[in-house]
Amino acid sequence: MFNIYYINYEKAFEISMLIDNKIQEKSDVEKNIVGKLNGKASLNTDNIGNVPFLNKIFPKAGVDFSGEGSRTKKVADSFKVVSTKSTILDPIYRKAIEAKKLSDNKIGNLIKIRNVSLDITNEKEILATKSLLSGVLKQIPIDETGGIDITGLLEVLLKDSSYIFSGNFKDGTITFKIPMKVENEMESQYNVTDLEIGQVTLIGVYRGIYSKKGIDGKINRLQNLSNLSKPKLDDNIETEPEKKDDDNGNEDEKTHFIDVIAIIQELTIK
Repeated sequence: MFNIYYINYEKAFEISMLIDNKIQEKSDVEKNIVGKLNGKASLNTDNIGNVPFLNKIFPKAGVDFSGEGSRTKKVADSFKVVSTKSTILDPIYRKAIEAKKLSDNKIGNLIKIRNVSLDITNEKEILATKSLLSGVLKQIPIDETGGIDITGLLEVLLKDSSYIFSGNFKDGTITFKIPMKVENEMESQYNVTDLEIGQVTLIGVYRGIYSKKGIDGKINRLQNLSNLSKPKLDDNIETEPEKKDDDNGNEDEKTHFIDVIAIIQELTIK
C-alpha cells in the first residue's frame, strides 16, 4: 500500500487506461446458505395391544419414519466501487519496474525508484517566482510601463516554472521537475518541503542521462528571463571568464532525468 505525496493525474490516468481501460463501478457478492434437514421417527403398537378394545383398533405393527431435506438461501450484497487517484495509480505502481541500477534502464522504461532522499535545487528562483506569480507587483506602481499589465505578462512568462529536485541513488544522481503552482501542488495537504523529509519512492518514465547544467538551463524559467535581460557586450571587449560557484559542485556532472508521474510514501500495514 502507499500514500500519495504528489501525482500528475493527467499522466497517471492516461497510462492507467492504456494498461486497463475498464473501471469497475459496482461489486456484487452473493452468499448461498444451504441447510440440510434429517429426521427419524418410529411407532410401535405392542404396548397398545395390551389395552382392552384398543388391540382390535391398532393391530400389532412397527413403523419407522425417516426424512431428509435441504433449504437454500441466497443473499446478494452490493458494494459501490470508488475510483480515486490511488486506484488509478495502483496498476502503474504494480507494472513499473523496480530500478536496481539506473544505468541498466532504457529510455522509455516505466520504473519505480525506492528509498530516495530529495533536495530542491532552485530554492531562490522558487521564492522569487512565487512572489511574482502571487500578484505582489499589483501593489507596486511601476513608471514607464506604458499601461502594460506587468503581473499578467509575468504570469504568461513564468507559467511553465518548475521545482527542480535532485536525489542520490546507488549509481548516480536523479533529477526531475514538478510544475509550480501558487497553491494545491501536493496531495493530502502535503507541501513541497515534505518531499525533503525522509525517503520516498518515485514512479516515472526514464528519460536518459543529461548534464545538470543543461537540465537547469532548460527548466529554470526565471534564470532564462534574467539572462535575456542582461545587456549584450561588444564582441571586441574582452571579459573575464565567469567564475563557477564552488557550492554548486561540478556543473558538468551527469544526472539521470526522470519524467515523474507520482511521488509516494510506501506503507506497511500488519
